[in-house]
Parts: sequence; structure tokens; C-alpha cells
Amino acid sequence: MNVSKPISPAPSWPLRGRPGAGYVGRAAFTLVEIVIALTVVTIIVAGSIPTFRGLRDEQIAREPVQSLARLAKEARLRAMKERRPYQIAFYSTGFTASRHFNPYLQMQELSEFMQETSLAAQADQDGDDEEVQEGLKEPSTDLPLAPPPKKADDQWSEAYTLPQDTHYSIQFWHEQEPVFIEGDQVKLWVFQPSGICQPLTMRLDRPSASFEVQFGALTADIIKEKSDLK
Repeated sequence: MNVSKPISPAPSWPLRGRPGAGYVGRAAFTLVEIVIALTVVTIIVAGSIPTFRGLRDEQIAREPVQSLARLAKEARLRAMKERRPYQIAFYSTGFTASRHFNPYLQMQELSEFMQETSLAAQADQDGDDEEVQEGLKEPSTDLPLAPPPKKADDQWSEAYTLPQDTHYSIQFWHEQEPVFIEGDQVKLWVFQPSGICQPLTMRLDRPSASFEVQFGALTADIIKEKSDLK
């Protein structure tokens, strides 16, 4: 007795890629979809360019503020370490950090001091190079001596030159109005051996942005800042 096997019904789902199948998967985007996708990408890129440009302009314009904050921290640390006051001198073309040597500092005296420190730093560098060369020529067999005590760095100074399109003013806590730094005017920001300094507000204006930065008295850090991109 022959028993025939039941015939399985054909699958109800369509087979992809087979000729004559009830459904064929999409192998590519249509031209309309490509055009829409490119349009969306173009709009996103075009909208992000002004944002990146604005961030770059703000970073460049903020460079004097960052330089002043760095010099203030360095001057404060030196004042506490050496137990003597340090200063930042503001003048029309920039500012310079150094030891405090004259509470009535004039621009001519500051220029002479900066020139002297530059020459002294160059002489020290030349002396170090000569010592290295002598050490390479003739090695010493003597026992190393104890290093001499470290002296205060009387000749240390570091200056920052403002961009030519920059104007700024300085206002200490006891002053009612900000003072614009121009001409041969010099104003001093002094850091005491205890690390304390006068609270200071600097207003800086450039064609691309303006800043108003306030420095605290205890740490000379920036405690308040306002910026306006133009």
C-alpha cells in the first residue's frame, strides 16, 4: 500500500532576489532621496561654520586675559616663595611681571629694567653653555660640592605685548572708575609675600570681542568674567 506524503504548502513569504518573487528588496536610494540628504548635510555644515569661527575669534581675543592670569599666578608664587613682593606693571603696549622695586615706577625706568634683565638672562645662558662645553672637554675627578643656596631671582621678568588693535583699562578696588592705560602711564599690581594682592578688574576691547575680567585678592584667580563677541 503506497502512502503518498503530503505536499508542504509553498512558503507565504517572498524570496528576495529571485525573479518573479512577490517582493524585491530595494538595492539603492532614489535620486530624490540623495538630493534631500545632500541638502540637509549642506545646511548643517553651513550653520556650523559661523559657530566654529566665533569660537576661534573668541579664543584669539581672549589670549591677553589668559596671559595676564598666568603671569599673575607666577608672580604670586614667587612672592610667597622668596618672601618679598612682586608686581605686574601695566602700560599702553602690554604688561610685565617682575620683582617689585619702585612703587612710583615710570615707563623709562621700566624699559631700562627690562633691557637689563634681558642682557642678564643672555649672559647667564652663555655662561651655562660654556660650563657644559668645559665639562665635555675635561671631566673632573673631584668630589661634587654641595650646591650653593638658591638666591632670589632679581633679574626675572616676563612681558606680554598686546595686539595693536587692543585697548584696555584697569580698575582697583579703591578706584571709582576704570583707568585707561595709554601714553607713558604705568600702573602696578603688587603681590605681597603673603600671596595677597589688590582685587583687580581689567576691561579689554578688541574689534572681534570685549572682555571684563575680575581677579580675586586671595589667589589672583579669575573670579568673574563677562565677554561680548562682536
